[in-house]
Amino acid sequence: MLKPKCLKAGDRIALIAPSSPVTEEKLKLCANSVKFLGLKPVIYPSATMSHGYLSGPDVIRAKDINDAFQNPDIEGIFCVRGGYGMTRILNKIDYKSIAKNPKLLIGYSDITGLHVALNQKCKLITLHSPMPSRGWDSLDSVTLGCLRESLLSSKPLGAAPEMKGEPIEIIHPGVAEGQIIGGNLSLLAATLGTPYEINTKNKILFIEEVEERNYKIDRGLTSLALAGKFRDCAGIILGTWADCGDPDVEPEHNLTLSQVFEEVIKPFQKPTINNFRAGHIYPQITIPMGVRTLLDADHGSVTFLESATR
Repeated sequence: MLKPKCLKAGDRIALIAPSSPVTEEKLKLCANSVKFLGLKPVIYPSATMSHGYLSGPDVIRAKDINDAFQNPDIEGIFCVRGGYGMTRILNKIDYKSIAKNPKLLIGYSDITGLHVALNQKCKLITLHSPMPSRGWDSLDSVTLGCLRESLLSSKPLGAAPEMKGEPIEIIHPGVAEGQIIGGNLSLLAATLGTPYEINTKNKILFIEEVEERNYKIDRGLTSLALAGKFRDCAGIILGTWADCGDPDVEPEHNLTLSQVFEEVIKPFQKPTINNFRAGHIYPQITIPMGVRTLLDADHGSVTFLESATR
């Protein structure tokens, strides 16, 4: 895997919006977040635009990604938010050029599509992490510590921090090691049958979701199962399921997420845990996508064995 350079004070950071738009107020918050870490924000066109539910036309959003990687003055690329739109431009990205100019890219949610594409087509390690529109100067110590260490250090992250009051649930015991990949369930399912389909062979597969009904989560997981993604992977890390569920559905007419995991995932007998604190929640653990990772589903721990940067 290609490791981008870790960032240092004064590095110039491209702020891009490859999916949905941000308000002017949120963009200022993004710039302040970058400055908070001692970095210099460079605002790209997509971050200032609005095109319906997209930040801008496909050609502009893709151009910002390509230009940011090719610009020798840019050291890092921060996606300002998720939303929708990343999948529309995956076929417009210059992967060969990116592989020749590896840089640190961060984001999550809709940015999952870009993580998967860059991990597989460029062999580039990326960071599944909080985005600057959150306001990094107000982050909790765990989230900020993980983020800062991931961006500004070339040391391995090591053991993921344990969260008080948020125990890891063991779905199936066992120990597995492999490169960690994945992200948002809806986006992972959307890659199936495309040139950007996620390859889980011997990998640790991470999955999270937000604001979805249980049957839709069932459908997404079942799609991955039918496509062989659980069969092929070494282990499974289920993240958080923020605001998911069906409060308006009577229990006798529904399945809990625990039941869905038991029926759809557990039969594959892969080391599997649930409630790993990454996804649409805070505190949030930064995941270096593409690094060797140890999943200990006997004890409910995750250890990132190598650095994300050089």
